[in-house]
Amino acid sequence: MDITALGVTVGGVVLMGLTLWFFFGKQGGSRPARDGGLYSCPMHPWITSNDPTAECSICGMKLVRGTQK
Repeated sequence: MDITALGVTVGGVVLMGLTLWFFFGKQGGSRPARDGGLYSCPMHPWITSNDPTAECSICGMKLVRGTQK
């Protein structure tokens, strides 16, 4: 394997790792909601949190209380 292919491979692995960290690595510092509700982004409903003051990690919108029961 030549040096260019090795550089592209290493760069791709680093890029994937940073992308995963950006979307899934920021979960440690949230405060749980007092009422136990789940909050989600209106535009990206798979982004959820127990913290009522949380923001979407993709678009920055404030998360809203879910209507699911």
